[in-house]
Parts: sequence; C-alpha cells; structure tokens
Amino acid sequence: MMRWRTWVLVLSLCGIGVGAWAASPDELGSCAVGEWSERLVDPATGRSVGLLVLYPASAASASPPAAGFPLILFNHGFMLWGDLYRSYGERLASHGFVVALPTYPMSFSSANHTAVAGDARFVIDHCLALNARPDTALSGLVDETRIGAAGHSFGGKLSLLVASMDGRVRAVGALDPVDGGGPAPDDPVLFPSVTPERMGAIRIPLLLIGAELGGVSWFLIPCAPPAENYQRFYEAANPPAIEVTQRGAGHGQYVGPGAEAMLAACAPGTADTAWVRASSASYLTAFFLGRLGGDEAALAWFDARLADDEAAGLIAVRRK
Repeated sequence: MMRWRTWVLVLSLCGIGVGAWAASPDELGSCAVGEWSERLVDPATGRSVGLLVLYPASAASASPPAAGFPLILFNHGFMLWGDLYRSYGERLASHGFVVALPTYPMSFSSANHTAVAGDARFVIDHCLALNARPDTALSGLVDETRIGAAGHSFGGKLSLLVASMDGRVRAVGALDPVDGGGPAPDDPVLFPSVTPERMGAIRIPLLLIGAELGGVSWFLIPCAPPAENYQRFYEAANPPAIEVTQRGAGHGQYVGPGAEAMLAACAPGTADTAWVRASSASYLTAFFLGRLGGDEAALAWFDARLADDEAAGLIAVRRK
C-alpha cells in the first residue's frame, strides 16, 4: 500500500540552481517537501523492504528542472531503520533532492550484506520506475543520471559497497562508516569487505564524516573499530575524497531520537549531539549540491565552512 502527503516547509522557488541561496546548506532550503511511503517486495528475491521517500513537492513551489532532481539513497545503520535519519532527508529534499530512506530486512542471526546490497539496488530501480510512471508523486521528478548514496555506520559501508557494484551511483557521503562483518565476518560472500579490497573500483567523489570517539570501547568492542572505520575507507579511496573527523563525536550521535537502546553499547560523545547532526547535514547537503547538483557556489561554501570549523577546533580535515 502506498501513501503520500505534502507539507510546506518554505514557499519559494524550488530546485537546485534556482534560488539556491535563499537558504544556505545550514538551513532548510526553498523547496516544499512531500512524503511517499510503501512496503516493497522484490519479485526476484522475495525480500521485503520498507521505503520512505522525501522529495521536492513541485505542486507547492516552482516546476522541477527539466531533467529532474538528483536522487539520494540514504542507508540506515545495522538493526536501525530509515525514519531515524528523516532530518537529513528533509534537509536534502528541501534543497532539491529526492531522498529514499529504506528500511532493510536484517537481524543478528540472518545478516547478509550482499543481500542487503541487492535490496539497495532494488530500491534505486523502484524509484526510477516510479519516476517513469504517470500516476505517482515521483512522476518525472528524478534525474536518473544523478544518483548519490549516503548512510550511517553499516549504511555507510553499504553505500560504498553499492557504489563499487553499480555505476549509477555518482557520489557517496558516509557518516562514520564501519566495514564490519556479522556473525561470520570472514565469509566474503555474506560479508564482503569494502576497504581496502573494493575501494579501487570506486572512482567518484567521496565525503567520509567520522566520529572521533567511534573507536572507543564502551562495553565489549567499539561500535566503529579503528581497523575498519572511516579513516581506513579514506586511506584506500581514490581522489577526490574528503575526510572530516568531528571532535568529540560518538558513533551513535548521528541517529535521530528513538534508537537510544540500540545504540547504548556505543561510547557516548562529548560533543553536542545537535551540533553533530546539524553540521553533518550541512556538510552532506553542500557536498551533494556541488557534486550532483553542479553548484560551484555550494562547493565554495563547503570549503569555507570546513575551514571555519577546523579553525574553531571542531573538526579535522584530510583531502586528496
């Protein structure tokens, strides 16, 4: 069953490159935001995926660009769900992106990263199919040549894994990605390692945002072990790549309210949680505006923002 609704965030011109600086990446953009949700079943595998899509709602604003808006696949962390990352999706959609926030089938006993990568590619296929149909809220909204992927923790790894398999992904932004396995992490079929093994196949712009305290052990093991954290992805990445370490951030601080019990095993951050989420959303928005939207002003803003935050001691940055 499919549901959609539209609400107005800002009534103004909508679209990448159209009134783009009515609001900076630090704020909600000028697009009204609509919502689409449904339960999908992949006929090829029988696997069921929940899907939330946030999109620029042109009915409440100006017409979309002729080629459509870029699509961002936003992948959740292990055993979490898409709606926990709604704030990132709303920020991106308000700036002229269609954002798919799936909830994948997974459990501790049945984890299978390869199968979930297949689910992720199925979600991309489905969004493009909705785009091609005349009877959906996404009809004609998506530019299939401008697709990006983002995600947190396992979702960051998943975004990079999908990028190594699917040439449609043109840019990746990852929040504290972890290249971990599951119950049998040495199984390369169920739990393929991305770094360093697959990073050579990824030749697109990358933004890797990492929690300084993600590698700190809290109970048994850290949530983002140093041997498989964002720094390892950066070190194995092809340029262009940017690594942003958020000082004092903990691995669980990127997630919205509702998953506190699931993330209790992660070392708490000393940075302000609202700042961790808001600054990450700003970085991702500017990065995708520049890399998928072709907005050079957004990239200049991003460079200036990183320089200011680094000078303030909030972050550390590496580039290549």
